[in-house]
Amino acid sequence: MAHLPIRFVALAAMLVTTTLARAGDTEAVRYDVAFLMQGADLEAVEVRATVRADRNGIIDFAVPSWQATDVRALAGSLDTSTPGRWRLRGQPGSEVAFAWRSQPAAPTRILPWDAWQSVLVRPDAVAASTNVLFAVPEGPDSRPVDVHWSAPEGWTVSTSLAQGMQTVTRLRGGTFLAARGARTAVRRIGAATVTITAPDGARDVERIADALAHAVADVVPPSARHDYTVNIIDFDGKSPGRSMTTYPLGGTVYLTPGVADDAWLPWLLAAATLPGQAPSDPATAWYAEGFATYRTVRELFSKGYLPPVAFAQMIDQAATGYGNSPFRRAPQGQVEDAFARSRDMRELPANRGLLFATLLDARIRAATGGRKTLLDALARMGSPAHPGPALIDAVAALGAGDIAPLYRRYIVEGQLLQLPRDALGPCFTVGTVADWSGWQVQHVFAKRSCELSSAAAASP
Repeated sequence: MAHLPIRFVALAAMLVTTTLARAGDTEAVRYDVAFLMQGADLEAVEVRATVRADRNGIIDFAVPSWQATDVRALAGSLDTSTPGRWRLRGQPGSEVAFAWRSQPAAPTRILPWDAWQSVLVRPDAVAASTNVLFAVPEGPDSRPVDVHWSAPEGWTVSTSLAQGMQTVTRLRGGTFLAARGARTAVRRIGAATVTITAPDGARDVERIADALAHAVADVVPPSARHDYTVNIIDFDGKSPGRSMTTYPLGGTVYLTPGVADDAWLPWLLAAATLPGQAPSDPATAWYAEGFATYRTVRELFSKGYLPPVAFAQMIDQAATGYGNSPFRRAPQGQVEDAFARSRDMRELPANRGLLFATLLDARIRAATGGRKTLLDALARMGSPAHPGPALIDAVAALGAGDIAPLYRRYIVEGQLLQLPRDALGPCFTVGTVADWSGWQVQHVFAKRSCELSSAAAASP
């Protein structure tokens, strides 16, 4: 089996406001997850959504990316004719409801290439990312949802969701697993909890939980720690394969036995140590998302949690997303104007901000002879309401000069940001690739010599 894609969604900053609020957006949507059993075996999973219709008598849901079956109205009427949308109608203020089911359970351990956007249903387990399992109501991420389930006797539920009231944010970004005979390891780091669950396979959940808990304790300040849940599914394949989706609250990992933990665990370390993200303000998303991500992965790398190749891949993902964005030259005013309407625009600030952080880190290191870094500037800033001016002042206070022209050029005006070849130091190189039309995209690589020295340093 070919390598399956890694979806590091935390870096893509998926948890953002999707549309402007409108009347009826504050009505809670109730979800009930039912496990349809035949004896001790699971036959299918059914999800029911219930809500009061708004003053227009309509509520729209984004269709889950998996192949739902038996989609039907329970109260009111349901229109499924528009691709990607289910529209539920009823009398204004009346209770409307509909339901859908998974595909029938199958015992196979062979998974498709798009496992990350599928619901795995076996006689002994169900697993999925939450945005795949649930039809999410369109509207703001702050909308309340009321989620309930009742697992079969003897089954373990491992999820980033909570039983009861929460917000759409959790539905958009998390993990859900229910399984018979699953193995779970739980670690507490102050008020936060790391939970690792595997329904089968030879994964050492205790060792993985220790690794994540150690990184959280070492990198994340106590006030910024949050719960993190990881569900690991083993599947069969003729060659090593992996598929992985991570969010600020949890992740779902699909692996063949031939994939070593070192090939995917660094991505979980980064996801688990990223700060929890509320819906972003488009005026400051470049800082709140981009700089937070850069600070986390840089600190993980400097403390030895990320090997050079993993660090390079994480910066490369942002550079590629930025370079391929149709809005990469959008000024800040355009970003704020179109942020709520365009998914491409919502992804731009995080990538632009991370690259700007990389550029400033290189400038600060060069200006101070390596004595100071961007982390020192951020430590001076605290939590500013206006990060642009605060960042300019903090960098100047370190003796790294006036970055106001850079801030104006790349953040305010949206000019194309290109990193210098040596922006990440001697262990990395930044290359620029241009296509036939001249469109340029940058990529980041770890040097082989640094990879070898890093591996030697990690050996006992």
